[in-house]
Amino acid sequence: MTGYTEFNESVVEEQEGNFFPFTLKKTGTTMTFKKNGAEVKKDIPFEANNVFRVSQNDTFTVLVDSQEVVTFNFKQATFATKGKARRNRAK
Repeated sequence: MTGYTEFNESVVEEQEGNFFPFTLKKTGTTMTFKKNGAEVKKDIPFEANNVFRVSQNDTFTVLVDSQEVVTFNFKQATFATKGKARRNRAK
């Protein structure tokens, strides 16, 4: 996908890629996101609807109120190639 400004309006490079939307069923006060084991966002305000920008081999873990609730593993995911995705959209 290209031009997805809702992911990050200020960083153009982050508006292109593969995006994975998800909704959390567990509610809470804060969330922490880990990408490949490293915290990338810590104790941010809880939101049920979220989107990750993902690449091959990524693993994301979501914690709600310091408790792990889900892990997404993209190691075996198949992503469309950039050129192929553009051709498909033009049809």
